[in-house]
Amino acid sequence: MNIDPATAAHTLGWPDAFEIAGLRATPLTDDDADLFAALYGDPATMRHVGPALDHDAARRAFMAARRQMRGDPPAARYWRLDTATGTDGLLSLVPDAAGRIAETGLLLPPALQGQGVATAALGHLRDAVFGAEAFDALWTRHRPGHAAAAGLMRRLGFVPKAPADGWQRWRLERGTWRALVGHPAGD
Repeated sequence: MNIDPATAAHTLGWPDAFEIAGLRATPLTDDDADLFAALYGDPATMRHVGPALDHDAARRAFMAARRQMRGDPPAARYWRLDTATGTDGLLSLVPDAAGRIAETGLLLPPALQGQGVATAALGHLRDAVFGAEAFDALWTRHRPGHAAAAGLMRRLGFVPKAPADGWQRWRLERGTWRALVGHPAGD
């Protein structure tokens, strides 16, 4: 019996669509290729991530993301973030091979940065996956010197790791999250 990828992701403890603080997150679909390419191709959006992608590279990255989402079980989940202003971003969750630790990330155009979108979206995702005991830890990374990302990670309880290979990495263990939000320990 095959289960559709959305059902499988939800069964894994990954949220499907969600709304929080005027933000709507929906799983990425084939209709989101232009948004994906626009964000990954914009030098201002990519300034703390890496070089902007040309259109063909962005399309290939989008197709890879969609293949990950269609796996059985899904290998990753990506969400389109829609705001009331009409400016949109992306949110991702990519587990490791063992499925116990996941990288998460956001890609927001400058107009959405500093507006609370990242805190709302990533905070909700963190609470959803840890509350469902989907992962033992989450991690993320950004380029050193990205003060806004560092502030976001601190607000959400992530702990900095030593910078390496041109990245500042952050990690949050589920047990640390439980203490942070007052969630009782699981069995």
